[in-house]
Amino acid sequence: MDKFHKKNQIEQKKQAELIQKDEFADFEGSKAELAFLKFTHFLARNRKSVFIGLASAIVVLAVIIGFFEYRAYLFEKETVTLEDLKLTQQKSKAGLDVQIQSLETFLQNQSTGKMELRVWKDLSKLYAEKGEFGKAAGYLEDAAKKIDTPKEIKALYFYVAGNYREREKNNTKSLENYKIAAAVIEPARELNGFKAWSYYQAGRLSYLNGDKAGAKQYLEKAVKLDAAESGEDVKLLSSYLLLKLGKN
Repeated sequence: MDKFHKKNQIEQKKQAELIQKDEFADFEGSKAELAFLKFTHFLARNRKSVFIGLASAIVVLAVIIGFFEYRAYLFEKETVTLEDLKLTQQKSKAGLDVQIQSLETFLQNQSTGKMELRVWKDLSKLYAEKGEFGKAAGYLEDAAKKIDTPKEIKALYFYVAGNYREREKNNTKSLENYKIAAAVIEPARELNGFKAWSYYQAGRLSYLNGDKAGAKQYLEKAVKLDAAESGEDVKLLSSYLLLKLGKN
């Protein structure tokens, strides 16, 4: 009896499947009409699931759009706040310490993180004017790491940071920055002047740090560049150091 009941259930299931498959067997319209008809039947059979899925998608989309609109609003608000802050400092002729403190406070209180690059650059300039070259270099290095394009700006920030580190008498970190600047700017077909100075500085500090092989490599790159584009001064300086390397 159980076997018969089970067999009957299987046959009923097969018949239901056949009926479902043959539901549009007699339809004589176009393929597009048939597809539309099948779609409407599917919606009718699954309207509850479709409605829940559609409602969920709308809610998620609304949340995402709202989040990005709120972030854009915060960015605009912080931009206005920073501009007002700088204008107030200009009008009051605030000293370096006051300017630095106000920018440091702004940096800590911002919520979007989108203003960091701009504030880091301003702080680097102010700290350099104050003579605190380590802090000036640190902010410029942070800014350079955050930049992907244009490569020229990324290389320039590392180059200037290298100069600040050298004035801080941190030749190891200075050399690291000059090497990064040289590597970043190397693929550029133009700006041979900047490229030559990056090679020269990396070569010069490599020489001072006792790395003669590294110094030779960078200095030779500077010399090989077209002097008309790179500049005669940097080529002469590089040639002079190469001569010193040859004598030692």
